[in-house]
Order: sequence, then C-alpha cells, then structure tokens
Amino acid sequence: MTAPDEDQGQSQGDRLTKAMLIGDARRVAETPCIVREDDSLVDAARALSAHRRIDIVMVVDGAGKLVGVIPARLLVDELFLQVAPEEFLADIFDRERMEEYGRMVRARTAGDLMRAPVYLTAANTIGEAFKLMHDEDLEGLPIVDAEMRPSGYLERLELIKVWLQEHRSGGLAS
Repeated sequence: MTAPDEDQGQSQGDRLTKAMLIGDARRVAETPCIVREDDSLVDAARALSAHRRIDIVMVVDGAGKLVGVIPARLLVDELFLQVAPEEFLADIFDRERMEEYGRMVRARTAGDLMRAPVYLTAANTIGEAFKLMHDEDLEGLPIVDAEMRPSGYLERLELIKVWLQEHRSGGLAS
C-alpha cells in the first residue's frame, strides 16, 4: 500500500493557506512588545499591557536582537505568585512546573524570566506558523528580520483571517 499524497483531501484553499508566506499575510506587522534583558518584570508588564492583542513579550539584548520570549501566561503567573501562592503549590510536584516555579521565585528581570526565543521570519509559511504556535502552546509569535531583530508579531487571529481569505469563494472547507 502506498502512502497517501500529503495534499490528498485538502482543498485548494487549504493548500494555499498552508503555503502562504508570513510576509504575504495581511496584518502581521503588529507593533511588537519589546523589552531589554535587564528591564524589570514591572517594565515587562507595563509594556505588555500597552499591547492589547499581543501575548508575547519579546526580550532583546543591547543590540536589539531577540534573545528570549516571555509568554503573557508566564508573566501573569510570576506577578501573581506573591498574591496567590497557594494556587502554585498544587502543581509544584510536577518536575517541569517545579523548575518553572523556581525560576519565577528568583526572577527579577525580563532576562531572568524569559524562555528560549521562538520566532518566525517573513519567509516562513502560515503552515509553519500554525505548527510552531501549536507545538509551543503560544497564542502568537514574534517575527524577526535577518539580524534577529523583532519586526512584527503574528497572532492566531491572523491565521483565522488568512484561512477565511483563502476560503471565501468556496464556503467552509469540507
């Protein structure tokens, strides 16, 4: 038995959506939320609160290059660790959560709390963006230029808009 063709069962709209380049999507140029490694967590919270539709704080070094990201969930967890510590104690026996908890307790700056950078470039496809968001459990991703400087932000809502754009003539995909 032969392996089915990867595109078998996909509509033309699905294939176009998956292959569309990030740079061709309509609204990926949301103003990114950027802080420096040595900025305080309060500074990171203020920066994120000024960006209503962004779910990632992009952490840059002195040259403005992306060195890490702070998902909004992680920042909120860190800020509320002092307010409601009992909410964190139930999860602390899971090794991964224990490590995250330990990092949160010690975090004072964006660099302390950030995790490894996860990003896209304009040359990535919408399909790659969806996979990365799904794999990393993120609501959006930074877009960087060739020098690793943040240039935009792609959110899940934009993925929906791209899908609708490519499927508008044929209704919903079957």
